[in-house]
Amino acid sequence: MEIKQLEYFVATADHGSLNKAAEYLYTSQPNVSKVIANLEKELGVLLFERNSRGIKITEQGNLLYTYALSILKNSNMIQVLVKKQAETYFCVSGYQSSILTRLVADLYVAHKDKGIKFGYREGTVEEITDHVSEHLSEIGIVYLAHSQLPCFHHIMWHKKLEYHPLGDRGIRIYMGNQHPWYHRDSIEFDELKELKFMEGTEDFFAMEHHIDRISIGAMQMENRNNAVYTNSDYMIHNMLKHTDVCCMGIDFVSKDYEAQGIKALKVNDCERFLTIGYVKQKKKELSMEAKYYIEELKKKLSEYNDLL
Repeated sequence: MEIKQLEYFVATADHGSLNKAAEYLYTSQPNVSKVIANLEKELGVLLFERNSRGIKITEQGNLLYTYALSILKNSNMIQVLVKKQAETYFCVSGYQSSILTRLVADLYVAHKDKGIKFGYREGTVEEITDHVSEHLSEIGIVYLAHSQLPCFHHIMWHKKLEYHPLGDRGIRIYMGNQHPWYHRDSIEFDELKELKFMEGTEDFFAMEHHIDRISIGAMQMENRNNAVYTNSDYMIHNMLKHTDVCCMGIDFVSKDYEAQGIKALKVNDCERFLTIGYVKQKKKELSMEAKYYIEELKKKLSEYNDLL
């Protein structure tokens, strides 16, 4: 069995057509058909049923599909890792964040003459920790509720990672200058129910799932008015700048937002129920770039604390 056979099989299954798979793979339909037929012969099973209306994946094909995706993913990871070993590469994983990405830009400026390639990957807590576990990123920046730390530490153990906390944070409510409350400096807990929010990607560790645990009498977050659902940073910024929809974020605000007409309102009497920190490979020494990035992040956190 060859990787090429699995690539052709997955493409055919995804497109439901030999012709469309051929277009996707930049090859001919007879070539795709031949590769699939050879794979079926090698495995001794029928992967697709052929008829006058096209093809349909079989039960055996569905079973192979799941494993084929896993094999192709691991194959791609191996290629990436081998390529990285031939060059100096530093990547951080984190959330959609102006501050975290700006630190990568600053790191690039400080080290651009050293021939280093830089990267930043966005994702949920699960995706960020996967990136570090799979060596796609050297470090991952996460924040999560204190109540989730026992579960998170179990995940760290399972993925052979370490979590190093850098500080505790509360939340802010981000809104643009189209919002009638834009000129306010703070908001009360019981006023949250009057706002319209954006909700991002499904993430068990997302702060909005745990805010109802930090203050007696706070609104139940399942009753929150979620007007928009998106995982797009561009969508979030456009909704904040041009509508009265808000979003919830960590109390660690970039100055860049003010220049874009976006403000972060303090939530009065909000406990610092979030911990922010970084994850790394267990017992692995950090590179100079990673140490630099973390130290700069610590400085940003300290500077922000002084402003509070």
